[in-house]
Amino acid sequence: MLFRKAYSVVGLVLVIDLVAQFFLIGAAVFTIFNEASNGSGADRALNDSGVYLIAHAINGGALAVLILVLVGLSIGSRHPWRTTGLTALLFVLLALQSVLAHTGIAPVSAVHAVNGLVILGLAGSLTRSHWAFGAGATVTTPPPTAFPGS
Repeated sequence: MLFRKAYSVVGLVLVIDLVAQFFLIGAAVFTIFNEASNGSGADRALNDSGVYLIAHAINGGALAVLILVLVGLSIGSRHPWRTTGLTALLFVLLALQSVLAHTGIAPVSAVHAVNGLVILGLAGSLTRSHWAFGAGATVTTPPPTAFPGS
């Protein structure tokens, strides 16, 4: 039961961190947009948004760690293999994020944002469907195979 609760907590932290990831890139984009609207040069706009872009990149590494911990907790929780596989898929999708962000082809790199939404949706769905707290929390135990005296 401890692993299941830890899976829920780490899953929630992951979802919150994914929302923060969207915030960071949004702050970078709007910093660039505001600088451009004020007539500032592109160099200044990129420099002013740099802190958000760096935080977005560093946070991507933190997301990888959280996902790997979540995979381990899924195994420790003895979740069904489907759940563990979908949790591991989060890591594959995150690795794809890095590739998509650096293609140099704008329409392909734009899939980075869509893939981020898929990651957020899958992480939220996994966390919600395996939530180990509250009245809805249940522990699945296998039924007995044989009863004495039957």
